[in-house]
Amino acid sequence: MKELKGCGMRCSVGFLSRRELTGQSLMKEEFQRRRLAGCTSLYKKNLEGHFGCVNAIEFSNNGGEWLVSGGDDRRVLLWDMEKAIHSHSKPVKLKGEHLSNIFCLAFDSTNTKVFSGGNDEQVILHDVERRETLNVFLHIDAVYSLSVSPVNDNIFASSSDDGRVLIWDTREPPHGEPFCLASYPSAFHSVMFNPVEPRLLATANSKEGVGLWDIRKPRSSLLRYGGSMSLQSAMSVRFNSTGTQLLALRRRLPPVLYELHSRLPSFQFDNQGYFNSCTMKSCCFAGDKDQYILSGSDDFNLYMWKIPNDPEA
Repeated sequence: MKELKGCGMRCSVGFLSRRELTGQSLMKEEFQRRRLAGCTSLYKKNLEGHFGCVNAIEFSNNGGEWLVSGGDDRRVLLWDMEKAIHSHSKPVKLKGEHLSNIFCLAFDSTNTKVFSGGNDEQVILHDVERRETLNVFLHIDAVYSLSVSPVNDNIFASSSDDGRVLIWDTREPPHGEPFCLASYPSAFHSVMFNPVEPRLLATANSKEGVGLWDIRKPRSSLLRYGGSMSLQSAMSVRFNSTGTQLLALRRRLPPVLYELHSRLPSFQFDNQGYFNSCTMKSCCFAGDKDQYILSGSDDFNLYMWKIPNDPEA
């Protein structure tokens, strides 16, 4: 395999994966940030393993040693990132296979379990080490999004085309009745636990827009984001790592950033070529301090914006 000239991803990722930098929590992040900032070119490699569209990917927690992917071929594939980048290593197929398209994936905090959900109206719980199926959680309609509680790996939330957000406990019988946090006539496309305040969840609904919910007060949202424009079709929502900001993606509109308890946006991000009307897309924070946001576009590009430091920008 030919290595690109300049500073490639191989030098930094390989170093970080072989050297456990402990004791100073920010040392690893600072090294990686400076190393990548000085790169003249980045190493790129296609990970080939699926037979159809890939609809969902998730990196494992605490460093991204593993990547899990799923899509239209109904299979959940697990990638060892070090081997996938540096060799021709193939991914491992988890034994649990869906009956239709996979839309969402999630690791638990220990990276020992993977949740997958999709168009076949079920969530499958996989054991990473043994590749076995541990449990199946049945839904009424397609499952669009999953989120595992940041303080309890037995608890996860799912959002569905049936207009409900459900809270599940894997210790309970899989055919039991889950806790219903929200119920609307329209589909919930995204759900996420707040990483610092696990009683709080954010949702994106196809007609009702972006909302903040408290698990202690189900059926009624704490906050509807957007002010007078709260009734918008929303497809994705993400908290930053400190749980203080919320990033949302709305159909035919650019990404928007909210402070946790403010219904009015702090910033809206746009570009002349950016557009998101044709397909379902996601958004996320990036950077060692969540200083960037990313989103895909209908022009087949990935857009990244830097969050301004000045609120008046």
